[in-house]
Amino acid sequence: MNTPTDGNDLAGKVASALSQKKPWMLSSLARECQVSEKDVARALPPDMCAFTGGENFTRVWEALCAWEKATFIVQHEGHVIEVACRISAGRPGHGYYNIMGEGVLGGHIRACAITDIAFLSMPFMGLESYSVQFFHGDGRVAFAVYAGREHHVVMASVKEAFLKLRKDLAA
Repeated sequence: MNTPTDGNDLAGKVASALSQKKPWMLSSLARECQVSEKDVARALPPDMCAFTGGENFTRVWEALCAWEKATFIVQHEGHVIEVACRISAGRPGHGYYNIMGEGVLGGHIRACAITDIAFLSMPFMGLESYSVQFFHGDGRVAFAVYAGREHHVVMASVKEAFLKLRKDLAA
């Protein structure tokens, strides 16, 4: 991806794109602006995005486990895989963060490959939306966890937990 030399120019491009009222995601904004997803996230206004380092992966994951409902999303080569569930707890072992439990979400995350974590408050399709985006070192989103909804509305308890986590960890 091209990296802009002027962050203000990218912020202007991102603001212009967002004013178009399209259903933007970080990936589509990145394609539009020809930069990485992390570059786009960093160009968003502070009320829309705040970061913490990948070293906080376990703390963030454990906090997500307390949410009563979430959607785990992975995008890969144009495919979008969504798992609506409670986030299952895990623990480090054998070079991975191993997701355990009886929930529908399981697997093994290379937590050491997560360099940055963003707390994103960006509307999607006209709806309030909150997510935690986990980034690789090259600026791509590895996966994201979105705040759970009931009847198309973000659950109040999950929104409150998201905002508290953001306040506690974001620089």
